[in-house]
Amino acid sequence: MASGVRVKIEIGFQGGQVIGTFVTQESADQLERALHEDGPRVVVLDTDEGPYHVVVPEVAYLRRFNRSSHVGFTAA
Repeated sequence: MASGVRVKIEIGFQGGQVIGTFVTQESADQLERALHEDGPRVVVLDTDEGPYHVVVPEVAYLRRFNRSSHVGFTAA
């Protein structure tokens, strides 16, 4: 993937399993498009842990976190 921008997503599957990971922005866009359109049955996500093959019809929900959503400390 061309862009180095990573976004955090959470994917819930039918049956209750949930995974959270950081993916390229392009991977997140591709999965989102596949869920909204009659897209591919399987989407390969480029994650920090390696490729995830997601079977789109098994996805119950996709949550995409904003860039500002992070845990940390700030100076007072």
